[in-house]
Amino acid sequence: MNLWKSKGLGRLIGAFAASLMAPMLHAQTPGVSNNEIVIGLFAPLSGPLVAYGVDPLNAAKMLYDDINAKGGIHGRKIRLVIEDDKCTGNELVGVVKKLITVDNVFILHGGSCTAAIAAAQEYIQREKVPFVMLNAAGDNAVFPATRYMFGSFQGTQRVYGAALSEFAVKSLKAKRVAVIVHDDDYGKANLAAAKAVIERLGGEVVAQERIPPNISDITAPVLNLRASKPDAILSGAYPAPAVLLAQKYGEFGMTNIPLLQSTQGMPTPSVYAKNVGNPDALKNLYHTWSFSDIANEAIRARLVGMYKKSFPDRDPGPFMVTGVPSALAVIDTLQRMGRDLNREKFVDAMEKLNLNADVMTGPLQFAPGRRDALRSVVVVKFDGKTQKAMPDIYTWNGKDGN
Repeated sequence: MNLWKSKGLGRLIGAFAASLMAPMLHAQTPGVSNNEIVIGLFAPLSGPLVAYGVDPLNAAKMLYDDINAKGGIHGRKIRLVIEDDKCTGNELVGVVKKLITVDNVFILHGGSCTAAIAAAQEYIQREKVPFVMLNAAGDNAVFPATRYMFGSFQGTQRVYGAALSEFAVKSLKAKRVAVIVHDDDYGKANLAAAKAVIERLGGEVVAQERIPPNISDITAPVLNLRASKPDAILSGAYPAPAVLLAQKYGEFGMTNIPLLQSTQGMPTPSVYAKNVGNPDALKNLYHTWSFSDIANEAIRARLVGMYKKSFPDRDPGPFMVTGVPSALAVIDTLQRMGRDLNREKFVDAMEKLNLNADVMTGPLQFAPGRRDALRSVVVVKFDGKTQKAMPDIYTWNGKDGN
C-alpha cells in the first residue's frame, strides 16, 4: 500500500471523525456551542414587585449586549433566554425547569426575591446547574453555602446589621442601641449580627422588637423603643413598615435619636421620603448602600448613559444598579475560564471570583464554602432630598451573628 495514500486516508478519516464528534462534545455541555453561550435570565417582569425586576434585568442585559458588541467572550456571543418569575416560588421553579430542560441553558442568572429562589434550591442542587442570583440578597439563599448557588451581590442582612451597628457605636458614639426587625429569617439574621457587633464594640442592646412584615399599627413597638432610652435605633424593616416606623418616630418626638435603616426598607429614598411625609422625621436618618454611585456621580452618569442607550424609551429607576454586579461576576468568570466550558468548571471558577468593580463599595468574592458575594457597604445620610455617603466602608467579618 502506498504509505502517502495511507496517511492521507488516515487524515481524512480523522478529520471526518472529529467533525462527527464536535456536536457530541458540545451536546455534553448544555448551552455551549462553537459560537454562543446560552444564559437563562429572569426576574419579576410583571406583578406587584415588578419594580425589583425590570430595571435590574435590563441592566444585566445591557452588560451582556455590550460584551457581544465587543466580540463576545473568547469568540462566543452570549444569547439570553428571558423569562418572568413574578417573584413567586411556583413561577420561579417553573421558569427554572423550563430553562434547564427545554432551553438547555448553560447557567441560570436571575431572581429578585429570596423566598422564591429558596423554593428552587433543591431542584438546582439535584440538576447541578449553576444559579447566579440577579439581585436577591436574602441570607437563607446563601447560608448555609451550597455548591451551585451564588448570590448576595449587594450584601446580606448580616452585612447590613453589622454595618449599621459599627457606624452607630464608632461614628455616632452610641452606647445604648435599640433594634427593630421582622419576625422572619431576614430579621433574625439582621438582629444576630447587630447584637454581636454592638456588644463586641462595648455597647448594649437595650431593646429588641420583632414585628410581622404585614404590621399595620406600629405604635406599641415604637413606644417600647422610646422607653428604652436608646442613643440610636437600628431598623431592618421592609418598605411599608419602615415608613410606619419613621412616621411614629417623628410623631413621638424621637428625632433627636439617630434612625438607622437597612437597605431593604428604603430602596427608593425619594419614594420613602414622600411616603413618610414629615421632613422633620428625616433629619437624623441614615441607611446602608452597597454601591459607589452616591459618592461618585461619574459612575452613576456612566451607568445611566449605558442604560438609556440600550433602552431609550425607559428611564432607569433606583433598582437598576442592583442588576450590575451579578452580570459583571458572570462575565468575569467566563473570561477567566477561556474556551473550555462546562458547568462544574464554571462553579470552580466562580469560587475563585475576586472582582473589584468601581460601582461596588467592596470586592465581590466567593470561595469554597462561601456563597455571599459582598460583605462591605457604606452608610448614607439622607435628609429627604439629598444623600451623602459617610466616609468609611463597613465590612462584616463573616463571624458576627453567624
